[in-house]
Amino acid sequence: MEGGVARVVREALDEAQVPHRTDSYGNIIAHLSGTDSDGSIPPIAFMAHMDHPGFEAVAADGDFLVGAAMGGVPQSSFKAGVPLQVILPDGERLAAVTAGPSGEASERKVLISLEDSSRLAEIPLPSSAVFDLVDFQLEDGYIRMRALDDLAGCGSTLAMLTVLAGEQPAGDVYGVFTRAEEVGLVGARLLAEAETLPSDTLVVSLESSRTLPGAEIGNGPVIRVGDAGFTFNADAESPLTRARETLQARPEGFKVQRQLMSGGSCEASAFSVYGYRTTGIAFPLGNYHNGAPDGGIEAEYIHEEDYLGGVELMLEAVRRMPERENTFFRQRLREIPEEFRERMRS
Repeated sequence: MEGGVARVVREALDEAQVPHRTDSYGNIIAHLSGTDSDGSIPPIAFMAHMDHPGFEAVAADGDFLVGAAMGGVPQSSFKAGVPLQVILPDGERLAAVTAGPSGEASERKVLISLEDSSRLAEIPLPSSAVFDLVDFQLEDGYIRMRALDDLAGCGSTLAMLTVLAGEQPAGDVYGVFTRAEEVGLVGARLLAEAETLPSDTLVVSLESSRTLPGAEIGNGPVIRVGDAGFTFNADAESPLTRARETLQARPEGFKVQRQLMSGGSCEASAFSVYGYRTTGIAFPLGNYHNGAPDGGIEAEYIHEEDYLGGVELMLEAVRRMPERENTFFRQRLREIPEEFRERMRS
């Protein structure tokens, strides 16, 4: 399902003249070399996934296709009448609609009816089927898309790399675009297992994640300290903390949040299991996985300023890598007033 996204990612990296390669599993790894010569600055990697929940047409059943759910699609998408688009290899989209469940509920399959049934024979199996929702819309400060999770992460990483390509970062910077996240963090797990990134890399997982108290739309990007399975690493978070302090010291200030995003798992956990130091940035997301509060299927949305703030935070984190350990909070804990020492002794 990631073919079109991967093609655009490669084109954007080529246009920005950012070196990149694709591994044997289809993950894309971009790399900007730093100027650090003594190895005192660890690499930092920003990671986003190229897939989004949807269906995969895996068989034909009379005049219907049978679609298998890939990732966490809303339960309402198995009902009849949900508009879809079936994607052909050349990118053409065929209008379709769900026609109810196929087989047992545990199989998570749905019947798909093409608007033009005469084209059924043209569809190679497997083929992707996605919700028929807006590709992109920017209105009243909100970005609405079929698949902000995780095109927002991919886009912000590309924006960051494009800017950094015109600079000379102190340490190495990676942009990693993974496959098959929604079906079990598969691309990230394969990358971590293969030690594709140096073992001392600070890994930052980029996500669009469902809103939670303390991680709300319009209040800035979220520094993600953990997910449903793992608490992340303070050393990995330190460049984000230093960046936050720097940006908030500006006269105009800077909106940013910090929260444990427990609604799901992200790729930082996959790298944590393999010994990497990890953290995350999340864009608070409405209509997570296209599930609207009323049970319908709707476009996902984030706030434009949250997205732009996330790009700023990423850039500043790279620029603050040399001073990542000198956060105000750490300095305050290191400095113990002499009067406290004397009183404790007495």
